[in-house]
Amino acid sequence: MATRSIDELPHAPGRIPFLGDVTSVDRKTPTQHELELSRTLGPIFGRKILGETLVVVSGARLAMQCSDENNWARALVGPGAALRRLAPSGLFTARTSDPLWAQARRIMDPAFTAASMRIYHASMQTVADDLITDWTKRSTVDVHDAMTRATLEVIGRAGFSRHLGLLGPETGGEPDATAFVAALGSILRWASESTNELPLLGAVRNRLRDGQAARDIKVLRGYVDQMLAERRAAGTDHDDLLAAMLHSPDPETGEFLPDHNVVDQVLTFLAAGHETTAALLESTLFYLARDHELQHALRQEVTAAGSLDYRAVAGLRGLRQLLNEVLRLHPPVPGYFRLARTDQDLGGFKIPAGRAVFVLSLAAQRDPQVWGERAEQFDPTRFADRRGEAAERFFKPWGTGPRSCIGMSFAQHESLLLLARILNCFDLSTSANELSMVERGTLRPAGYTLTATYRS
Repeated sequence: MATRSIDELPHAPGRIPFLGDVTSVDRKTPTQHELELSRTLGPIFGRKILGETLVVVSGARLAMQCSDENNWARALVGPGAALRRLAPSGLFTARTSDPLWAQARRIMDPAFTAASMRIYHASMQTVADDLITDWTKRSTVDVHDAMTRATLEVIGRAGFSRHLGLLGPETGGEPDATAFVAALGSILRWASESTNELPLLGAVRNRLRDGQAARDIKVLRGYVDQMLAERRAAGTDHDDLLAAMLHSPDPETGEFLPDHNVVDQVLTFLAAGHETTAALLESTLFYLARDHELQHALRQEVTAAGSLDYRAVAGLRGLRQLLNEVLRLHPPVPGYFRLARTDQDLGGFKIPAGRAVFVLSLAAQRDPQVWGERAEQFDPTRFADRRGEAAERFFKPWGTGPRSCIGMSFAQHESLLLLARILNCFDLSTSANELSMVERGTLRPAGYTLTATYRS
């Protein structure tokens, strides 16, 4: 039974009366800082700023407890809440009570089945072809730029039957896509920075950022409005995600999604979908470029798979284990908020009903009590043995409950295919010595370059 209140939670040293833990705040890398705090403060601790306490859950077993949908619910706080200004009723940004969220989820669930993925595979292959062509022209590759462009292009072609032209002018597309990409990066930085500010001073900074955020949102929504108008004007049929949004009725109510909500959903997939997948690919390419033996082993698996059709890509077990280990150590979404439905005992502390806690996946997925003494070490084989299988129930990189990521299978297949094609065609190396992570709502590697030597 819980005997202690959240006011008694462990906290960082240096707490100041009234101001709280301002001396231990890291505005630029908040979740990485909380990971460091968890190593000394334990599986649950608090951070207080001006009387407001953030409860941080960093232990794997306590994080698992918070995943119980009977006692806990999703809470929309932080960058996700900020992005409601861009897409108020997107799958990621809508409140669970919003009927449009449930309607959109029911309409789009069939678009992410294995049968749909087989259809998207052909479009993903064309992106991989263009990426390979682009890399053969370069002596070095800017990984951040390359993965941003490739993942947006995958969503554009597979999801919306639209070539964005981000992998070279010869691939087609339209000039507005470059402005769209710039505005998208800007709004993601705004969402992160505006929610990680200190009180008072942060309010001033946010007011200064507000005008640029409004301009970025106008560019982004205008681009998607044009996309919908062109699709309706063309009157052509496509077997893609956008067609499901526009022409599929809700199986329960028979209603169609209104256009403004289709815009919200398209922006959700373009923003959240590309950002998280690009982050995963960038981190994975770093580990591949730093380990030539790993490259060789996985290249053998890819070669043995043959033509890399849908079934072959889905069966790349070694490459999937690599992706899982990267997701474990560097989850693109480093944490999420959960709301107590009733009074909860969490690690001996009473969490009152209606109180939100922050589950720090970045720490929970490195918890040695679950992942072993070598939890901090990179080891893809942990997902191949029974120890890894036992720990996987604590592995939540795609979220939990009914609000978990609908695009998980899309992102996994896209990542497997792009990496397999890159390994088939290039020997990779990098002079970067460590993976430095930037936080902008997601956890994404700072820029680094690859040398990709073409394998004839």
